[in-house]
Amino acid sequence: MNTNSPFISIILMCMLLLLVNCGDAIEDPDAPGAPLWVAQSEPTDSRPRGIRPYNEGNGIILEWHPNPEEDLSGYKLYRAAYTEWDLPEGNFSLIADINAFSLSGADTSYIDDLVQFNTDYYYYLRAYDQAGNKSVSSDTVWFSLIPKTDPLTPTGQISAPPLNFEWYDFTNSASDYILFLETVAPRNYIWISRFRRPNYSDFFQSIQFNFDGNAEALISGQSYRWCIKAIVFTDYAGNIIRGSISNWAYFSLE
Repeated sequence: MNTNSPFISIILMCMLLLLVNCGDAIEDPDAPGAPLWVAQSEPTDSRPRGIRPYNEGNGIILEWHPNPEEDLSGYKLYRAAYTEWDLPEGNFSLIADINAFSLSGADTSYIDDLVQFNTDYYYYLRAYDQAGNKSVSSDTVWFSLIPKTDPLTPTGQISAPPLNFEWYDFTNSASDYILFLETVAPRNYIWISRFRRPNYSDFFQSIQFNFDGNAEALISGQSYRWCIKAIVFTDYAGNIIRGSISNWAYFSLE
């Protein structure tokens, strides 16, 4: 009689249970940590960061800190869109699966250019590793884009420093503007100024160059570019949550 047979049966049963359990979906305690968004920089910061409007197109830039996990595979980005007539119901949908290996730099970013104006877009992230384990959701951030302002003057070749900077704002909704003026090569800001909307009567807007005394002198033979950031709403911390930034306008001083 084989006295080892009960023990062999027990071992075989344990192995069978292990094989069955391995096929089940179980929570992984080593799933990636929740992604962290890059905080939005001050509205007048010369190097903007965090969620913000896209300078060269109609889109929203999202930035977050890279997860530290060595086996990180990527990020899933979810979005919900609400107009002023909608009620938030949490109807988020996946809009991007971002491969971690395609990203570089200290922070990671994504441009959502499939957006419409005057719509509140809410976003959250989930990181996942090479085994497919997903992190819990990140915090939710949101932004609402309005149509860009249209820079008018100065542009092209000019013979004297401009007296005014002029643009159109066809939305008529901004309460504040920020003008950014920098040299083209090398990229150095020479004037960043925030001011209240100059004209509430129509779409045309104008501000005197160096009205606040903070601009550096313009130099002959130098090329410059400028843009206008329009601010409609900010949150309690002063972060812009509805606004736009124009395309760059270029001019050279003879």
